[in-house]
Amino acid sequence: MQFIEWSPKMSVGSDVLDGHHRMIIDCLNRLHPLIGAEGRDEEIHAVLASLEEFVLIHFSEEELCMKKAGYPDWREHKEQHDRMYDVVFGLKSDVEHGRALDAKALFDIIYNWLIQHILGEDRKYESYLRNPAPEPEGLWTRSNGRPY
Repeated sequence: MQFIEWSPKMSVGSDVLDGHHRMIIDCLNRLHPLIGAEGRDEEIHAVLASLEEFVLIHFSEEELCMKKAGYPDWREHKEQHDRMYDVVFGLKSDVEHGRALDAKALFDIIYNWLIQHILGEDRKYESYLRNPAPEPEGLWTRSNGRPY
C-alpha cells in the first residue's frame, strides 16, 4: 500500500499536470520507507535526483499552462516553484557532499509542500485551465518585446 494515494480532489483539471503530480507522489512514496533507515543515502539521493529533474519539467509545464490559460497570479506561483526547487536542490546537494541528511525532515518538507501546494495553490488555477481566458495581446511580452 502506498503512503500517499492519489485522489480526484488533487486534480487540477489537466491530465498532463495531474500525471506530474502523481509522479511527485510516487517520489514521496519511494522516500517514505527510507526514513530513519541506516545506510540508505544512495537511495535517498536517487529519489532526490529524480524529484529535482522532474520538478524542473513539471514547474515549466505548469507555468506555461497557467500563462496560456490567463491565470493572473502565475508570477507569484512561479516564485513558489523557485523556492521549492531551491529546497530540493539544496537537499540533494547536501547528500552529494556527504552532509548528514534527516530523511524525515526532508519528507516532511516535501509532503507539506505537496499538500499545501497541490491542494491549495494549484487548485487556484484549475478554473482557468477548464475555461481559459482569452489572451490579451501583449500581456505576456517583456518590455523588450520578447515573450515570457
